[in-house]
Amino acid sequence: MQRYRAALDTAGGGIAAAVAGMALIVPFDAGCSTDSSAMQLTLLTVTLPRATAAGAILAVVTAVCVSMFGTRTAWATGTVAALLLATDHLLVASTSTTLATANFVDSLGAGVLLGAAGAAALTYRPAALGYLLGALTGVLVGHHIEDQASENGALSVVERAFVDLPPDWLAAVAAALLAACFLVTERARTTSHPTAVQLPFAPILAAAVVIMAVTAASERLTPGTESHLAIAAWLFAVVVAALVAALLLPGRDGTLTLLAVALTASGGAIATIHDHWKIAPILAALALGTLAGVALPRPAPVAAACAIIGLSVFTLLSSGAQHHNSGSALLGGCLFAALAGYSFGAVTTRAAASSVLGLGVLLLPTAALTLEYRGCDALTALPGSNASGDRAAWSAILLGAGCLAALLVLRRLRPEGDEPS
Repeated sequence: MQRYRAALDTAGGGIAAAVAGMALIVPFDAGCSTDSSAMQLTLLTVTLPRATAAGAILAVVTAVCVSMFGTRTAWATGTVAALLLATDHLLVASTSTTLATANFVDSLGAGVLLGAAGAAALTYRPAALGYLLGALTGVLVGHHIEDQASENGALSVVERAFVDLPPDWLAAVAAALLAACFLVTERARTTSHPTAVQLPFAPILAAAVVIMAVTAASERLTPGTESHLAIAAWLFAVVVAALVAALLLPGRDGTLTLLAVALTASGGAIATIHDHWKIAPILAALALGTLAGVALPRPAPVAAACAIIGLSVFTLLSSGAQHHNSGSALLGGCLFAALAGYSFGAVTTRAAASSVLGLGVLLLPTAALTLEYRGCDALTALPGSNASGDRAAWSAILLGAGCLAALLVLRRLRPEGDEPS
């Protein structure tokens, strides 16, 4: 019975995390492929990163709160959130709700789903592995599918199956699996109910600090930003915020947050992949990286941070040759997926909220992305983008180096005995 329950929890946590990742990384309608007015598109472009940031913070808040009430409460909360996502899509198709408003509802529901599923699944290894793989897969697949659907106009069979991310059918499957997990989980026997006084505020404060800093930097730095001093100042602010957040988290839990900040910057400088078949080797690299992180006896976060910087250097050196279907873009995507999988597979945390925060940071648009892309061309290189691509790669290198330095500071201030066993 325990084996079947572990399999159910792994499937439920994985599908729920994939749905949440798709909803947060790509709001269900970017508007660029619709007949939306210019005002709607402008409003959506402005509110999109803020909605994602709000969802990421809510994910951490949810993980903290539901963890206090047990796994059964977490599964129940996730079920309600999955139903909310499916309902939001159905209502938007039949009402005059604006894309910006629906996007906020979508992001908040996805945040609750990501946090609740994390609080339930991250309690033991098999379910945690499924949850992390699901979340990272949702990010990669959602980013790829929605990009092609918005650029090509005509939808392929794969795109029709995943239209309006996350697709209603997948959200319904997630809700059913989460409900099953809730039913098979035994009710926890508690002698007292937790109160607001017992609520650990440090992870919530850490999430607010780093997510608001990353979001502010991505909004302030655009392709029109010419001042190198302004770029450097914002990148420095992000590194400082990431270090403060890492120090707020217990033990060395902040290691994952620092790696996630470096990863988002590196990934933002890599050209996207157009051909659908190329997502297969990227997902294979993700799986191999995650399994390597889980299987290797000792995690090596410093080596992972150095490898992320190396990926950014590779992106800089190949920026002139990179385009959507180039071999260097595919190689960069595979390396990014492998490093993301290794980082989240190897670095364990004491609290589920710390891992959820790392995923939340990974979902955010970063300065490296917004220096190169904008608006409805968010995934299409701007004309004359060699200089812009170089700036994005240099920004990723600087952020990676800053996060590596912050990681070394964290390890010096927090003894090895503070790491989770």
